[in-house]
Amino acid sequence: MFDFSFGELALLAIIALLVVGPERLPELARKAGRWYGALRRTVDHARSEVEQQLLLDELRQEARKLREYADTELLPADPTQSAAPAEEPRTDATTRAAAEDGQVVQAQPSETKPHPAKQSS
Repeated sequence: MFDFSFGELALLAIIALLVVGPERLPELARKAGRWYGALRRTVDHARSEVEQQLLLDELRQEARKLREYADTELLPADPTQSAAPAEEPRTDATTRAAAEDGQVVQAQPSETKPHPAKQSS
């Protein structure tokens, strides 16, 4: 945190010894150590809080992006709908003409031809 060289610390110790005196110097060193420890814990706590908030903001942004992605409609809501328009059922010309006139026409069953392999001889 603080960048002191050995010479600077030695000079500080000599000045403290001259100003405070040898009797009170150990007590002053303990107090300075406690203050330094409390300051360091406060700075570390503040740093970790800031890091947690930054991480939380990143997670919130990711969650928002995921919600937006989840809200986009990837497939139609009704699975029977498709992207292409549905074809009209094939009808013969008479049925089609009657439907255009608004008449209801009952569909006639179509003749089915038997499969050549299934014909009995």
